[in-house]
Amino acid sequence: MVDLIRDSIAGKTAVILGAGPGQGIATARMFINFGAKVAIISRSGKSYGLAESSTIHVYRADASDLQNLKDLREKIVKDYGRIDFLHNSVGTWSANTDDFPDESEVMSLLRTNLLSQYNAINVFSQAMRKEGGSIVNVGASPHIFGSGHIGYNMSKSAIEELTRSSARKLKKYNIRVNALMPGAMSKEDNYFKNFPFKFPGLAENKPLESGEVAMISVFLCSEMAHGINGQAIVVDRGTSLGKY
Repeated sequence: MVDLIRDSIAGKTAVILGAGPGQGIATARMFINFGAKVAIISRSGKSYGLAESSTIHVYRADASDLQNLKDLREKIVKDYGRIDFLHNSVGTWSANTDDFPDESEVMSLLRTNLLSQYNAINVFSQAMRKEGGSIVNVGASPHIFGSGHIGYNMSKSAIEELTRSSARKLKKYNIRVNALMPGAMSKEDNYFKNFPFKFPGLAENKPLESGEVAMISVFLCSEMAHGINGQAIVVDRGTSLGKY
């Protein structure tokens, strides 16, 4: 099965949007491991230890700026010739407040967590329409919402419908759109420590490792997941099931 995933990923171009030190850069490493070319995009423009090469480029962009994304899309197509996959993980978390927060706080979270992902789907799917491709959005497991800011909860819940609606619109172009809804994640960069399957057990009740989410993102982009479209998949080791 690993060879089948590699065969459908190798040589193609993956855009990793929102590439922070955890989930985003782990996903970039996972795509590289399967032979993909990667375009790593973040506000900081940091590479987080990845050396740039002919198949690894790092770009700086603000995903809430539509024109910024359009310009970057053209640069990536020029550098790589095509775009096949988008791992769409732009987002920020904010803690719950006792009372209803100011409108400005809510709108800021909606712009960062929801509008940025909408912009990315709209912009990068344009480069996929001829050959087809796959997009993976990143939301959040429902069990996080109890401690999350109301604006965060609203924005991340909306990723599910953004995914379904986008999948409907892009199906005619052979572009699949799915979402991952991860639980609380470790802030440590444990990719090389955990790879490939050295993860905490389900009963240990520890935060997710970034590699667990990265593996599922690569699977969803591969042809092994050809029949999965418009779905939101919770990845939290069953934390949202509650205690029994």
